[in-house]
Amino acid sequence: MSSVNTDTNSGTRTAANWIFAILSAPAALAVVVYSYLQVLSTAGCSGGTCTEFGPDETVFGLIEYGTPAVAVVAVGLSFVTARHRYGFVVPMIAWAVIVAAAVVLFTTF
Repeated sequence: MSSVNTDTNSGTRTAANWIFAILSAPAALAVVVYSYLQVLSTAGCSGGTCTEFGPDETVFGLIEYGTPAVAVVAVGLSFVTARHRYGFVVPMIAWAVIVAAAVVLFTTF
């Protein structure tokens, strides 16, 4: 009969969970900074020449305020879920939302 050391696997999962959860905050910050830079780059446009740049105001607001909120929620929920078997799902969902926001910004600006 083989014995599997679940403490090591659990420790690795917990560490990976926290790494991804904590790194979601700088990723969200990067998305917000990128969005501000893209908006500032259109400041020199005149006469409505840049009206087609970027997502509409609702989507931009969701990206601007939603990505940091998602990162904070991921870190907060990781306090509860980090040691669970599928606790890594929380930071992975956060990363999926942050990457989706970045893709929207990359494709619309």
